[in-house]
Amino acid sequence: MTPEEQLRARVVELEEAVRARDAFLAIAAHELRNPMYALSLLLDSAHRMAKPTGNEELVRALKRATLALQRYVERATTLLDVSRLNAGQVDLHIEPVDLSEVVRQAAEGYAAEAAHTKAMIRLALPDRLQGWWDRLAMEQIVGNLLSNGIKYGAGNPVDVTLAQENDEVCLSVRDHGPGIPVEAQERIFGQFEQVVSGQTRAGFGVGLWLVRSLLQAHGGSIDVDSRPGEGSTFTVRLPLDATPKEPRTS
Repeated sequence: MTPEEQLRARVVELEEAVRARDAFLAIAAHELRNPMYALSLLLDSAHRMAKPTGNEELVRALKRATLALQRYVERATTLLDVSRLNAGQVDLHIEPVDLSEVVRQAAEGYAAEAAHTKAMIRLALPDRLQGWWDRLAMEQIVGNLLSNGIKYGAGNPVDVTLAQENDEVCLSVRDHGPGIPVEAQERIFGQFEQVVSGQTRAGFGVGLWLVRSLLQAHGGSIDVDSRPGEGSTFTVRLPLDATPKEPRTS
């Protein structure tokens, strides 16, 4: 076998290994995530039943357990999405979505995490901003950006603004943390990258890559503006209607 043939054979072997890895991740994420929905419903029910008892300690404990379970499901979902995106299997369900509502719900969902770091989530949103997108994708985009703002904001406020600009939507998430070095600002959108002033954080390091991939599937984009010591601003732009256009027939 010539060196060229050996190289081609090795490339084929590596491609098969990647496909096998992604298939395993998809199966593992599915199997890990699905049983958690039943547990989530039980915890939610227990939380509702505990409220009338007046036992605040029990209510808080159940709330923390519910949030911990939600984070677990989010990570399993991230694994599933990464494997699908790697395989080019982006299947968007486009429907009417009130993005203001999605942002408010995300802020509520991350309130406990923000309180733990003594951060404040500040929202500047219209009462309603409806467009046509995949709801789950919007929840993941907003959730990832908000989570990053809280984690890397050094306990400072996280400012979220949302506005419609003609036929586009602009979403901005700004933290007041240590910022991102200029040379790392493009690299943070790669897979398995965690580059924020040398800090070590838990997680897969795929959050921003996932955000960009989901936005690109919607015909949108994301940019970052950051300077060390001055925080970071992530700006998302989305078409108001991400419904795929029918190809023209001649």
